[in-house]
Amino acid sequence: MALAHLSDLDQYCATGTPAGAQPDDPRTFYSPVDDDHAALVALADSATQSLIVAMYGFDDQDLADIIRTKLADPNIFVQLTLDSSQANGVHEKTLLAAENYPSSSIAIGQSERGAIMHMKVMIIDGLDVVDGSTNWSTSGESKQDNQLSVTRSPVKAGLARARVDAIHTHMLQASGSSGTTTAARKVVA
Repeated sequence: MALAHLSDLDQYCATGTPAGAQPDDPRTFYSPVDDDHAALVALADSATQSLIVAMYGFDDQDLADIIRTKLADPNIFVQLTLDSSQANGVHEKTLLAAENYPSSSIAIGQSERGAIMHMKVMIIDGLDVVDGSTNWSTSGESKQDNQLSVTRSPVKAGLARARVDAIHTHMLQASGSSGTTTAARKVVA
């Protein structure tokens, strides 16, 4: 279930962990200095029960492959919520088509008010919450000035999950999804 401790991520922080930090204290990474990509891969790969993702920019092949593996595991629930303006981009569209994700629950759309869905959140096993400004892309993870925070808190995970679920449900309802796979990758469990 999730990482044993958030301190497992310290190896990806170039500046080191503050003195006195406990194994499960929150961790923060800053690209392009820290290895945000490796931290995200370790976190996503650690999911054993559920992986909930709401991501604005998503064209990271390694993370896409991990999601595909998790979706193929009948013991892991995966929910992927993507912004339609980004999911229809050249790289994102190609990645999503190549992955041909099996169904768990995937929604692509806009915010409840018709704007972009700009969240960058991952919830692992209802315990770890990953958020910040980092998009899942080469630029977002290794070139731009971005921040990625990891918090171990079932309370924060529950709050984040409730909000992501509301957005996800809105996207499915707005798309008129009937619960079957469509060419637009709108899928419900």
